[in-house]
Amino acid sequence: MKRILEAFPNEERELYLCSSDPDSADAIYLKKHKVVFVDGTAPHVFDPKYPGAVQEIINMGDFWNSGRLQSQKEEIIAAHTDYSRYHIRCRRCLSAAAAVLSDTKQIAADALNYPKLDGFIMRLARKLLPQKSAAEGRMIFRQISAITPKGYITLLPENDTVYLLCDSYHSGSDYFLRSLAETVKQKGLTAEISLCTVHEGEHFEHMRIPELALSFISSTPINDISLAEKIPVNFMRFYGKDYLFGKKTRLKFNAAVAKELQGEAEASLASAKLAHDKLEQFYISSVDFDKIERLCDNFIEKIKSAEV
Repeated sequence: MKRILEAFPNEERELYLCSSDPDSADAIYLKKHKVVFVDGTAPHVFDPKYPGAVQEIINMGDFWNSGRLQSQKEEIIAAHTDYSRYHIRCRRCLSAAAAVLSDTKQIAADALNYPKLDGFIMRLARKLLPQKSAAEGRMIFRQISAITPKGYITLLPENDTVYLLCDSYHSGSDYFLRSLAETVKQKGLTAEISLCTVHEGEHFEHMRIPELALSFISSTPINDISLAEKIPVNFMRFYGKDYLFGKKTRLKFNAAVAKELQGEAEASLASAKLAHDKLEQFYISSVDFDKIERLCDNFIEKIKSAEV
């Protein structure tokens, strides 16, 4: 996928990275040609809906030496077993962290001064958003944050005006983004939402309005985002401090446990990455890359000649 992407340097393109290995691609999109390449293997199996007619299957197994791989069967199975077990442990840790964060988020929701926050959202929307457009607005989801072997990574927007939503308790920023996203949509604009996958359910973590080059980035104990060029919004002013003070022991416990579990999940992903790298070496040594290069050249030629 990266090889094909490099062949179209001056065109509008999208690269989707793998959270298990942020240096690897999961998908690419060439907008002008309306061509998408997707990694269809586990854990994100992607089956074509209209094979042959609309989608095409590329079997990378055509380029490996099966005899050589079979001779290394025991080592491959052992490496894959380690890889799977670390991923299972990662998911268990994240599930436990999500349960703890859900408790914190509920406490914070009970402490929120909704009229005050609604008033702030209304004033900010009036300041930043244009009058209602005749165009139909939309809400789409684009993931820019994820747990990875390198820690919690966020692909921050470049050249945007950024509002940094500083929220230690998660609930206020989620409510803010949900409410503002609906207003953005009503104004005929696009609300690009990135969810926090550490939380249970759909938790809004970030939002971008591409038409305005405007972003709202949450800064929470999960991501620890700190930006020099930003406009800070301190969400503590929207919480009832007396109510939070009454829950301080529980909130402190939740914060410590969630942080520990997140760290364990990241460590498990790092171990899974090492196991995957070991597994990958067996296949790298058994693949005919000259044939893959020729396959790439054929696809690049087909795309450029609009025969796809």
